[in-house]
Amino acid sequence: MMRRAVRHPDEILPAVVCLFTRSQVKRIVRGGEIFHVYRGEIYPDIITHGNASAHILDTATRYCAGAGIDIGANQWPFPGAIPIDDAIGENAYALVRIAESSLDYVFSSHCLEHLARWQDALRLWIGKLKPGGILFIYLPHESCALWRPGAPWVGGTHKWSPTWQVLIPFLKGCGMEILEYNAEHDDYWSFHIVARRT
Repeated sequence: MMRRAVRHPDEILPAVVCLFTRSQVKRIVRGGEIFHVYRGEIYPDIITHGNASAHILDTATRYCAGAGIDIGANQWPFPGAIPIDDAIGENAYALVRIAESSLDYVFSSHCLEHLARWQDALRLWIGKLKPGGILFIYLPHESCALWRPGAPWVGGTHKWSPTWQVLIPFLKGCGMEILEYNAEHDDYWSFHIVARRT
């Protein structure tokens, strides 16, 4: 069974850690709602079901209009965006059908944490934006222990824990103007950054 779940020797330890830590999560019900307790913190059940982008949609639609892509869209693409998933020839690191400086926006929800070469990916995404184009990223907040690399529900799939403290200076160094961000987590234990290409 383990051989099917593990694709590469580097994933063995995170997979074992995930199996161990999953047993450390306790499910509780309060007021008819389901929660999960892990390392002393209580998390709402909604963070275990996917479709994170639904929790930031109202904010994102204020910024993302026109021609755009949703990188890591999975089964919940941003409305009106071209969905980009993890396929051979087109993924977060390969956007060959998208011309340079052609997009009004790049939206991405809960994808960047899966990318070991996140700097390369962000530079690529920014290059696809027109001057004035919007980069909107929505990410797990570092305070959510359930989403840290090796933790329950993510195992080895999360390569790092993004923070606004790391991302904002990086984006500014790539010629982006920061328009908005939230430093604290929202109801989905996530945060967002909105940046404009100068």
